[in-house]
Amino acid sequence: MQYSAILLAAGFSRRFGSDKRLANVNGDPMLLASVRNLQSAIAGMSSVDLQIVVRAQDSIVTSMLANIVKKHPDSLLQAPAWPVGLGVSIAAGVNALLARGCRPDAVAICLADMPFVKPDTLRRLMYGVRPNSICVPLYEGRRGHPIVFGKKFFPELTKLRGRRGTEKILRAHSDSIRELVVDDPGVILDFDRPEDFFLTAQPDLIGRIYAARGTKGDVPVAAQRG
Repeated sequence: MQYSAILLAAGFSRRFGSDKRLANVNGDPMLLASVRNLQSAIAGMSSVDLQIVVRAQDSIVTSMLANIVKKHPDSLLQAPAWPVGLGVSIAAGVNALLARGCRPDAVAICLADMPFVKPDTLRRLMYGVRPNSICVPLYEGRRGHPIVFGKKFFPELTKLRGRRGTEKILRAHSDSIRELVVDDPGVILDFDRPEDFFLTAQPDLIGRIYAARGTKGDVPVAAQRG
């Protein structure tokens, strides 16, 4: 089996109030934490192609990732300026992998705002999928991310549009889903609001998140400890 992984980092963090990809996770921007976590997961696997999808206009993030993609610059993709949405980013990522000549038997769809997924969880999901199946993590009865799709579903992934993700595909192919039970709360932890991030990533009593309100795009969130 050959594998690929797509990291989706083109969202606009509207409910978060600022660019959550730059929020501080153990001293690193959240996006870098997610990238390094993903790299750790695939380090022990052979032939895993990585595709990172960022915004159409994303100067700070593209600079941040420059060294990471230096050897393979085509692994960094700027999503279309319009239309925007999770589905568009997934389709763009899969199409970019295929255009690069990658021929995976399965692709993992990973989210940049989920930096606490254990590397071993992603490896188990990849090893658990087949070309005609979909592997979904299950933690305490709840489905999470990342989700790994066998190549049978690539044509549908490349046709996704709009803000919705892969829900339509999952509903249409429920009989092809394999739920993998994991002891990993990271698969259900994402951060739509600053307070969600604070409670999970900064558990100290007096630390506070100072989200940059009234700003656009590239202003980082600093998780301060008082």
